[in-house]
Amino acid sequence: MVKYELDPAHTNVGFTAKHLAVSTVHGQFNRWEGQFEGPDDSLTGVRGTLKVEVASLSTRNDQRDTHLRSADFFDAEKYPYITFKVTGIEKVDEDNYKLRGDLTIKETTRPVELTGTIEGRVADPFGGKERLGVSASGQVNRMDFGLNWDGLAGSVPFASHQIKLAIDAEIIVKAAEAAAA
Repeated sequence: MVKYELDPAHTNVGFTAKHLAVSTVHGQFNRWEGQFEGPDDSLTGVRGTLKVEVASLSTRNDQRDTHLRSADFFDAEKYPYITFKVTGIEKVDEDNYKLRGDLTIKETTRPVELTGTIEGRVADPFGGKERLGVSASGQVNRMDFGLNWDGLAGSVPFASHQIKLAIDAEIIVKAAEAAAA
């Protein structure tokens, strides 16, 4: 078994949504943690959970961020975390994978599939076994998770119902003996 750690200095957990169906708003979560483990010889056996702190949400607009944290959307005070529990990884080809998991937002858990790509691999010069560059993307309908506020914009919602998810990560692979220490 090996342990997989997300390098916080080289990882971004982000999303995009359309504003009034005309422009794209980019956001990210600045605080999260993830615990992943799996066999040494195959990424398809990796399991674990990514836990994202909702209050760390940033879209570079304080008024919008405060509103997204409010009960109209994420209700960060009542539901401080979003979680993604990895339930399966399927190898598509040499560097591409399907990543399946259960996404929980507020009180709702739904299965989600992300497309993952190994962007690069290198021996870890800082003491781990290896470092992997990984990207993962997918999309969810926010309405499926109780994020139903549409504002007063008439037939066009302020924020699109389809939210694109994007994770770019540098993953530190630690050997079994290092993971146990």
